[in-house]
Amino acid sequence: MPFPSVLVSPTLLPTLTTAIGIGGLTVGIYSFINPTAAARIYGVPVRTSSATLTNILSSSPSASTATSGTAILNSRDFSYIHALGIRNLTTGLGVIALTGHWHLTLSPSTTAPAVRLAVQRALGIVILIGTLVPLVDAWVCWTASRHAADTLARERKGGATKITDLTHEAVEVGRRAGNLHALRSLVWLAGALWCLLG
Repeated sequence: MPFPSVLVSPTLLPTLTTAIGIGGLTVGIYSFINPTAAARIYGVPVRTSSATLTNILSSSPSASTATSGTAILNSRDFSYIHALGIRNLTTGLGVIALTGHWHLTLSPSTTAPAVRLAVQRALGIVILIGTLVPLVDAWVCWTASRHAADTLARERKGGATKITDLTHEAVEVGRRAGNLHALRSLVWLAGALWCLLG
């Protein structure tokens, strides 16, 4: 079933797929430039402190607080954020490369329509498979948020007088990040289906 003609603009679909690629590329780069802030995008609750990057990298995986009592991004989380960053960076580059090849190098005047359509479909398959990334990210974030909420409820039920701010933050950061990833998956799915069916 083809898309309505208003949606089959020669530049609208490549703009959407480029935006999808740039989004992945940007978040990937951001994960390396500012991993502590990028952690929130991935649903990892952290608090910044005066700790230097060297202190963060040298802290043990179980270390989650600085001497001031403020949580920092420990080395395990730091590595996790970089792994997610490289995943997003390479996925974004792949989508941008396929979009560029499809829209910029395969000129409609010199390339057979079947070739252009084949590359468009390949781009749709890549984006469709890539839709799993934000879907799984959303599920992980929502699961972590529920786990933090359960921990918070147990602490309250047990009469804990001091409940950590990090647990409160984990509930909210996880929920917000999960919602963001779910929304992102809808954009990816729309782009994929458009490439495949348009």
